[in-house]
Amino acid sequence: MEPIGFIGLGRMGLPMAGRLLDHGQRLVVHDVRPEAAASPVGRGAVWAASPRAVAEQARTVITIVPSSAEVRAVFSDPGGLLEALGPGSLAIEMTSADPSATREVAAQVTARGAAFIDAPVSGGVRGAEAGTLSIMVGGGAEHLERARPLLEAMGQRIFHVGPVSTGHAMKLVNNACSAAALVVTAEAVAAATRAGIDPARAVEIIQASTGRSNATETKFPRFILNGAFDAGFAIRLMVKDLDGYTRLARETGVPSLLGAAAAEVFRIALARGMGDLDHTTVVRLIEEWTGTELRSRTGGQR
Repeated sequence: MEPIGFIGLGRMGLPMAGRLLDHGQRLVVHDVRPEAAASPVGRGAVWAASPRAVAEQARTVITIVPSSAEVRAVFSDPGGLLEALGPGSLAIEMTSADPSATREVAAQVTARGAAFIDAPVSGGVRGAEAGTLSIMVGGGAEHLERARPLLEAMGQRIFHVGPVSTGHAMKLVNNACSAAALVVTAEAVAAATRAGIDPARAVEIIQASTGRSNATETKFPRFILNGAFDAGFAIRLMVKDLDGYTRLARETGVPSLLGAAAAEVFRIALARGMGDLDHTTVVRLIEEWTGTELRSRTGGQR
């Protein structure tokens, strides 16, 4: 079995790499923090000192880093992937990144004779740990088929979205929907609470009715009504994705009135020093502004 390169061992990357190891894959790993590789190296992965060193040892390389800025650095900085990628190589870029930046990187990769797909994920840390992620792929169908066994080790549903960068575009669209649904649900449940309805009951009824969303299905029952606020995705990362969605909407000529409203709530949270807190804690702003506490009297699900 050929080794697979894996760059980025953060909150999402580490459990995703773990899933590949669970499936018997040999890994060559790198992270800007060498200590982040302790767990996979302890399980048999090989440490590489640079992205270039990863690509020198593996024809297929997965990258998942915080943003497009880090993607550019991994590929283009001295010691980067572009110095070693070539014919027969496949880059699988799984960061939540800007589509325009992705197209630039993909062009640099293909100019060296290598292949490129973007394959961002949805499902959070729990989905990464369980291998139940949804994965949205942009790129050639033949390259997706080559990557499919790896993607299926990390995710449950693999979607071919279209050409390069459409996976990253779809991820931004999804997160805009997720953010807007969370904010409007929190606002509505606050109104229900002030009208004398138990917040848990309100969420239950919305979930059984036409207003249901992932906010009522998962986020409120598991992370908000019980006060856990630990879905595994930070406010600063949500702001990054919402900023990316704003750029995408502008580039495609779509007015973003509702997306902008949801993004503003998250930006206020970021400005108030909440950036490293879980994105579900944005509900605390709604609670503060409305003088309510959106907690279940019996506790939420875990």
